[in-house]
Amino acid sequence: MISRSFLILAAAMTGVAVAALAVGRHARQLDKRQLKEDLRAWEDEGGNLAPSETAAAARAVATA
Repeated sequence: MISRSFLILAAAMTGVAVAALAVGRHARQLDKRQLKEDLRAWEDEGGNLAPSETAAAARAVATA
């Protein structure tokens, strides 16, 4: 038969593991949200992730 102290220890360890995962997940969500806000702000200031058509065409000509 499994001793009561082992069950209590196992339950406590499980609780700590779940809490650690929850804290880590929350931190990742905050980082993701901050990155999205920074990207929106950058785009609002005139930033563009996609290269312009002229730059892409110039690169294509240079590599050909």
